[in-house]
Order: sequence, then structure tokens, then C-alpha cells
Amino acid sequence: MSRCASAARDRCLELERAIAARVRSGNLGLDDAVKLFDELLHHARPASVIAINQLLTAISRAQGRGSSSELVPSLFNRMARASSNKVAPDLHTYSILINCFCHMGRVELGFAAFGLILKTGWRVNDIVINQLLKGLCDSKCASEAMNILLRRMPEFGCSPDVVSYNRILKGLCDKKRAEEALQLLHMMADDGCGNCPPNVVSYTIVINGFFRDGQVDRAYNLFHEMDDRGIVPTVVTYTTVIDGLCKAQEVDRAEGDL
Repeated sequence: MSRCASAARDRCLELERAIAARVRSGNLGLDDAVKLFDELLHHARPASVIAINQLLTAISRAQGRGSSSELVPSLFNRMARASSNKVAPDLHTYSILINCFCHMGRVELGFAAFGLILKTGWRVNDIVINQLLKGLCDSKCASEAMNILLRRMPEFGCSPDVVSYNRILKGLCDKKRAEEALQLLHMMADDGCGNCPPNVVSYTIVINGFFRDGQVDRAYNLFHEMDDRGIVPTVVTYTTVIDGLCKAQEVDRAEGDL
């Protein structure tokens, strides 16, 4: 190895260690993350993808600051163009990109990135698909999300987890479709849905959905059903029920039975 190449490798290792330390400390801001990305990409080696993913994650979390949401796709493109002789994106990199597109409300671009993942032959994981499910639900496309959940995920060799189902339950309830959410909840509870029974979060989401729809009795009965199934309510569950009963002027029920 030449002296120049050795110096570049040493600088790359130094940058990777510095990035890891800054991430652990929690004080990596947007401007510093972009500067470190610029320098690391110049010296990058294949193993640098870990540090680059850390930087892209830090930048994506700064969504509320200016045009940071547009930075991640731009930086990803620079990384992809340099991949032939430096560092190539991996599945985690694409996952960060998809998450960013969904936060931008550009779910169609998230699916385009998902298509690139499939072309590489990588095995899709539930983290990537859960981001797409959330993006669809945030875009009021809960029906499309349910189709992916119940039909497409098995085709990709990826089993949905309870997080996947909870995203759909919330998407349905956000669209005032609590009855459909209840059907899915019972499907999870009674059919197992691939050994994926509902948890306390699942029930709390649908209970809250019924309260928001003004269906107080449905919400209250579902709260007791949860107890009958041996699922222990959390503080969030109790708060949801008490708040819903009080808003419905059912304070006596809230005081006497909770």
C-alpha cells in the first residue's frame, strides 16, 4: 500500500470512529453530519457504509429543520454514484431513504426505492415494509396498506409483526373505520394471523377509535374484552378510557368501574 493510500485509509478509520462517538454522545447536529458525510464519502471504503448510515439517520431525524428532508435523497444519490469504487448502499441505507420519503409524504418514491431493493435480490425485512405501511396510512391509504399486510408481505417472504398490524389499525381508526379495525383485531386474536396476536397497544388503538367515533359502548365493551383475554391495560389505556367516558359525560361509569 502506498503512503498516500495508507494515509487515506487512516483518515477514513479516524472519521468512522469520530462519527460513532458523536452518535453515541447524542450531539451530532445537522450541519456537522453533512460535513462529516462529505469528508467520509471522499475517503470511503466498503465498510464505511455503517458510518454513512449513522450520518443519514442523524440527518433524517432533523426533518423539522429547513430542507433536511430533501438532503437524505440527495446524499443517497451521491453515495450511489460513487458506489462503483467507494461504498455502496445496503438494505439499511435504503430503509433510511424509504423512511425519509414517507415522512415527506412521497410514498410513491418510497415504493420506487423498495423496487430497487427487490432488484438487488436482498431479502426484504419487516422494518422496511412497516415504514411503507406507515407512509400509506399517513396518506389515508389504509386499504392499500391492508392489502400489503395480508397478501403481499407473505409473497416477499416477510411475516408481518404486531407493529405491522398496529399501523393498519391506527390507519383505519384515523379514517373513522373503527368497525373494520375491530374486525382485523378479532382476526388477530381468533385466527392468530401467523402467530401474531394483538397486544395492549392494538386494543388501545381501537378503543380510542371507537371513542373518537362517538361509539362509547363499543369502546367500553372492547376494554372489558381486552381484560377477559388476559391483556393487562397500561396507563395509556386507562387514560384513553377515562378521557373518552368523561367527554361522553359518563363520569359515573369512569369512577365506578375503572
